[in-house]
Amino acid sequence: MGLRDVVIKEARPLPVLLLVDNSGSMANEKINTVNVAIKEMIAEFSAIKNAKGKISIGVITFGNTVELVQTIDKIENVNIPEFTAAGKTWMGQAIDMAVDMLEDRDQVPERAYTPTIILLSDGLPSDCPGKMDPQNYDFSQWEPLQRLHSSERLKKCPKLALGIGEGTNYQMLNAFINNPEIPVIRANDLATITKFFQWVTYSISKRSVSSNPNEAVLEDPKQRFDEDEVAYLMGLV
Repeated sequence: MGLRDVVIKEARPLPVLLLVDNSGSMANEKINTVNVAIKEMIAEFSAIKNAKGKISIGVITFGNTVELVQTIDKIENVNIPEFTAAGKTWMGQAIDMAVDMLEDRDQVPERAYTPTIILLSDGLPSDCPGKMDPQNYDFSQWEPLQRLHSSERLKKCPKLALGIGEGTNYQMLNAFINNPEIPVIRANDLATITKFFQWVTYSISKRSVSSNPNEAVLEDPKQRFDEDEVAYLMGLV
């Protein structure tokens, strides 16, 4: 067999899907900080060498509309526009779109490693019944989250969430994560948004070069965040 007969197998995809709140309350400094942090994350991913899991990125925004701004694609093909902020928070529609994408074998092939889903938001979903009385609503019963967590393909997906500012409902974001060992990160200032993306970048980069990229590799949040920047499920009221 000659060299021409050798087929070099490409690394299996390691999908990362971002759900980005670009509602009106995210305007100005918040959304600008997110724009910069995502660019830095992509640059770091692009520099990874000899990865066993080839990182691919997709982005859904939810504000005035729910938009697929980047299909799940190889990192070298990713071209994410600058986000602007306006309108309401159609998060439920964005989660439904994410489930549709990640369950689609044409978009995420069977050979792909377990995806990671990352949610950024600074408020309550506009399309959730719990919006009217969030303190007495069980967000785990919200239909988009039930669909996400009952999906056979997505049950074991690592889910990470960043709450930005005082309007965030942490019960809802913890219901999205659905894992008491993984906290929601609280961004009480813009610096924490940057730290969150550095945490995500480090953790996914480590996972991509690990011996088994199907296993989530998360840096201990205590190594990067202050105590008031983490919100664990059991510690919420």
